[in-house]
Parts: sequence; structure tokens; C-alpha cells
Amino acid sequence: MDDSDAFFTRTIVGAPFSALLGPRVSALQARAQGLEVDLQSGRARLSRAAREWVLLGRPLDAKGRPMRRPGAVRRWLERHALIIAACGTACLLGSMIVVGARPWN
Repeated sequence: MDDSDAFFTRTIVGAPFSALLGPRVSALQARAQGLEVDLQSGRARLSRAAREWVLLGRPLDAKGRPMRRPGAVRRWLERHALIIAACGTACLLGSMIVVGARPWN
């Protein structure tokens, strides 16, 4: 899961505990998530599920404080996204008609 997926999940779907996302994980796999240590090389890293949890969990935010609301411009764009998309599609179709109707010499 990259940053844009995590941002979408957090803002549109909600907090990570509000929906079960990702592949199905058995009970044994769920208990084995966390820090993975390679015994031969000694390298340690977080498992995929733990990395996603850190990315979605916003661990640096103060506890008990709600997330900041989006700004006025973003709220306006989200409310009018369908109209903006329809205008863009109309412009694309209009330009295709103009280019297609132009005689080629």
C-alpha cells in the first residue's frame, strides 16, 4: 500500500479499525505479524501488515485529538467533483469533435 492508497483509505473509508482492508489473514498469520528478523543476516524489518498499520494509524498524532478538517478549497472540490468531471468530459468530447470536423489538407 503506497501513500496515496493510505491517504484515500484514511480520508474516504475512515480509520483503519472501521473497515477490514487487504487480503484475508488467518488467525495464525495475524499473530505472526510485526517485527520480522532474518536470523542469518540479523536484519530486522516490519512485516507488510505492520507497515500498513503504522502508515494508516498516524502514530505521531496526539491521542484524543480529532483529525484536522480539510480546507475550504478541498471541501468545495469534493462537493463539486461530479460537476467538474462532467465539464472535463464535455471539453474532451468537444475538442474531439472540433479536431475531427476540421478538414485535412
